[in-house]
Amino acid sequence: MGGLSLPSPVASLILASGLDPQAINCTASETPPKTQQQDLDNDKIPLQASYSVDCTVGDTRLKGAIVLKDNDDNNPRSGYTVDTDQYELTFNTGKANESGLKLDLDVDVTWSNPNYAVRYNFNFEIYGSDGRFGTTYAYTVTYIPDDAQTPFAGGTFNYDGSLDFRTATKLYRLTGKATSLKYSNTCKETFVGGSWSLEDTRGNKLLVVYNACNNVTVSYNGEAL
Repeated sequence: MGGLSLPSPVASLILASGLDPQAINCTASETPPKTQQQDLDNDKIPLQASYSVDCTVGDTRLKGAIVLKDNDDNNPRSGYTVDTDQYELTFNTGKANESGLKLDLDVDVTWSNPNYAVRYNFNFEIYGSDGRFGTTYAYTVTYIPDDAQTPFAGGTFNYDGSLDFRTATKLYRLTGKATSLKYSNTCKETFVGGSWSLEDTRGNKLLVVYNACNNVTVSYNGEAL
């Protein structure tokens, strides 16, 4: 890529940005170097590694950093953490008509025998002469299997999340929640227990209740649908 050998996470960001890899001028780093990264459980996730990049093509600039971390380097099922620190792409950099976009992503996947937990935060922002616009999606989810020996045969999900969309003058938000959402591989059509809801900032609420396999009750603001 432009005569450079970049770490694969950094190269992927550059390609996703649509920049010309042959014309790009980059300063990039990988800490520690690939040959010194520890991966005792051979899961392709280093104990901890950070990748940073600062690239320019004319007046277009890409900068940011990624941190990748193994939760337990002695256990390939332990999970991992990804932290994308303010990935930013700017156009007309330093000029009065500068515009661009920012991306921040944090993911944490944790296995604690026999349970699973995921934390996800995604923030995307576009800015320019018309102001700033953005969206944020954040959630946490846990999964508790019924039997640790067959973890995906059946289990219970709990979920809390929100989706925000921001304009220069307004904020729109949807909040989702799943409570004791029961899964069983004996039912291919629906969940077999628990509930899921979606609510907006005005208090309008969609509620889905799973009574049994393929037995679902749906209501909107308390009225059955």
